[in-house]
Amino acid sequence: MNNEQNCMLTCLRAYFNNEKPNTELTADWDKLYSLSMAHNLAPIVFSVIKDNYSLKENKTAYEGFKDAFYDAIVNYDMQKTLINEIDSLLTANEIEHIFFKGAQLKEYFPAPELRLMSDIDVLIRLDDRPKAKQLFVDNGFELTEDNGPVYNYRKNNVTLECHTKIVSGKVGNADAETYFEDAINHASFDGFCGTLNNEYNLMYLLTHIAHHFWFYGAGVKMILDLAVFIKHFSPDLDGVVEKMDDLNLKRFSQIIFSVCCDWFGVGKKYTDDTVSTKEFLLGYGAFGNINRNKAVVVKRKAIEDGHDSSFMTKLTLLFPSYKKMKNIPYVKFIDGRPYLLPFGWVYRIIYNLKNKKDFIKEATSNLDGDETRQEAEKEIYYFEEIGLL
Repeated sequence: MNNEQNCMLTCLRAYFNNEKPNTELTADWDKLYSLSMAHNLAPIVFSVIKDNYSLKENKTAYEGFKDAFYDAIVNYDMQKTLINEIDSLLTANEIEHIFFKGAQLKEYFPAPELRLMSDIDVLIRLDDRPKAKQLFVDNGFELTEDNGPVYNYRKNNVTLECHTKIVSGKVGNADAETYFEDAINHASFDGFCGTLNNEYNLMYLLTHIAHHFWFYGAGVKMILDLAVFIKHFSPDLDGVVEKMDDLNLKRFSQIIFSVCCDWFGVGKKYTDDTVSTKEFLLGYGAFGNINRNKAVVVKRKAIEDGHDSSFMTKLTLLFPSYKKMKNIPYVKFIDGRPYLLPFGWVYRIIYNLKNKKDFIKEATSNLDGDETRQEAEKEIYYFEEIGLL
């Protein structure tokens, strides 16, 4: 762990424990700002160090932190207003719904407005989706995506993701999609707005972290979310760990709870074997957006699927199976219609060329290298060690 990573964690612990702002921490402030931004934690970090004398001398970093801090407050107000509107609309029209992930979790934070959230996630029943769709459109929400189990809407520069499932696709070796397909039945309702039951919700949060591990990265904010949830609800961690065995994620859950305990003093210390996992969480940012070799991830997935050669890897990257394609958000129109798979391939290629040029270049440029393969194999071994594969 480098000095900036340690400094960031120190700030997060201070925020979590409602401690006084620290005016004595020292760091390379530009690096700390970049790291905090990559983990979507800059507003929280700034709340702890805003009176730091050394930071104030670095005008670039200070102004960057300050802008992120005030942007977070403005965004919170906009998102909170929309959450209240969504709740009122769905309740008035007798549509059962559950706000989850950030829309729920941030309200348990010491200063909710500093917990960044990219969009609002709400869960409804599949049978209510046509009614909800008409309701949102009639009330000024722009429908921006209507494929698969997630419909996206936009209003006042805020994105709403309206789900009929909370998990889609593979998570390690687990069939998590099936396990969580009736999530709305695992909730307690006050009128038409519900909350997932505590242990079930914690299982989902762990599975969501595992999902991000299996793709490009899960950052420190996810562990802070976990800590806030555990502190607020005091769930039965041992019971949750045992239930996670049904998802083949028991070992993974024990490691994540142990990291949470080490960093924030809540959770439970199940194991000391957490060094690699801490490095993974700290090293790649919120979603694998820093220091992540995308080619390694692509190669690792290809090896897992039995596609050993780079030619086959690129071929399957271009032409994924129907099973994988139907879970890609922008081509979910093929779900239930496998005969549209060739059209889906063409649409996906055009979409990626327009929107993901840099990603495609990075993900495929080093696929043939020995170093990429070695790193992919190393990651497979690590994932096996932590119970993801």
